[in-house]
Amino acid sequence: MKRFVSSGFAALFSFAMTACGGGDSSADNGGAPAPAPAPAAAPPAAAAPAGGALSTPDWMTVDAGARTVTIDLVAGSTDANNRWNYNGHANGAATVVVPTGYAVTINFSNSDPANFHSVAVLPAAATFPVMFEGVTPAFAGAMSGDATSMTEATGPSESETVSFTAGAAGDYALVCVIPAHAATGMWIGFQVSAGGEAGVRM
Repeated sequence: MKRFVSSGFAALFSFAMTACGGGDSSADNGGAPAPAPAPAAAPPAAAAPAGGALSTPDWMTVDAGARTVTIDLVAGSTDANNRWNYNGHANGAATVVVPTGYAVTINFSNSDPANFHSVAVLPAAATFPVMFEGVTPAFAGAMSGDATSMTEATGPSESETVSFTAGAAGDYALVCVIPAHAATGMWIGFQVSAGGEAGVRM
């Protein structure tokens, strides 16, 4: 985020100096007009969802007989993305895959020592907004408590359980819906598979 503020400030400063007559470039260049300022840097492109082979990490348990999936999801488990990550992954760099119709339990905990975090299952998107309003999860119950609150969501060293049924096949995402978190990469893919696959793609 600082990178955009700096670029915008530099462009604004350059424009202000030209408009106010600061530094007459045409005089210094023998009467030639000054070159146009460089455009501000474009925002980084959203990472593509992970598409590697399926594996089952130690933080995911699949019980085909009981038709259940249990996911131990930890916010801020590493320093990746300034701790705005799930199990060390951000910007869609991992995709959790569960079979259609399975009961999913997310044991959600927060290891970030400074920030509150949340998790919600939302439809997949190329980018996510800075601010979420009226968030409705893709499946009933598929969102942690007070998910958009910077002071009432899951706090440092806190945990909660999120339970839902993955009722419709499709591409979704596990998203932190606290302001600015998803927009700066705190999301991973979540796919509900009609073919019965389960695991994590990285």
